[in-house]
Amino acid sequence: MQRIITHENWIGDLPVPAREAVLSRMTEIDVAPGEIIAESGREATRMFQVAEGYVRLSGLHEDGSEAFITVFVPGNCFAETAVVSRRPYNHTSIAMVQSRIRVLHENDFWDLYHSHSAIPEALCRKFAAIIRRQFIAREVRATTRLRTQIANMFSDFAEKCSGDDRSGPIEVGFPFTQSDIASIFDVTRQSVQREVTYLKEQQLVEKRDGIWVVLDLHRLKRVS
Repeated sequence: MQRIITHENWIGDLPVPAREAVLSRMTEIDVAPGEIIAESGREATRMFQVAEGYVRLSGLHEDGSEAFITVFVPGNCFAETAVVSRRPYNHTSIAMVQSRIRVLHENDFWDLYHSHSAIPEALCRKFAAIIRRQFIAREVRATTRLRTQIANMFSDFAEKCSGDDRSGPIEVGFPFTQSDIASIFDVTRQSVQREVTYLKEQQLVEKRDGIWVVLDLHRLKRVS
């Protein structure tokens, strides 16, 4: 299925000497909900890794409206592409909840990049995986009904937020709206509302005090 969340952590997958070298050069910052971490168009002087919390990556549609692209979870790294290509940040990253972010400055990145061959190899694998996911996303959107895509998205979010206990209701630990869902799948909000209403009627999901809750993960994953 198409995944909005990935479990990618190229720094964590490095051999121990390279991983420890990278982490020793990183600093940590605390970021409040709604705070911008990196802004589209700004000079790319740093890359980041989520230590705690959740970060949304957003872009802009041609009409100027926001495009919700993905959610970064603990372990995920971002903004390396802009640093490697020596271009401004392509997208804007914003903390969805109180978060702790690791920061690696450009000069340290390049020093490590040239000192540890495992780093460029890991980045090549990550960039190849991103391209593969983009092709999968296009195929899924062309061949899978919207209801199934949205159900899969809720399932994916719930599995990430549930830990090992998936037997009961699961709160999704970060905020998002039906407009965000419409942006993710590039459809109208009315189309999303129709499908989310169906999932609510089937007692698969609900919203409590602004928090999405998956009521039955097992049944939700079988929606077609």
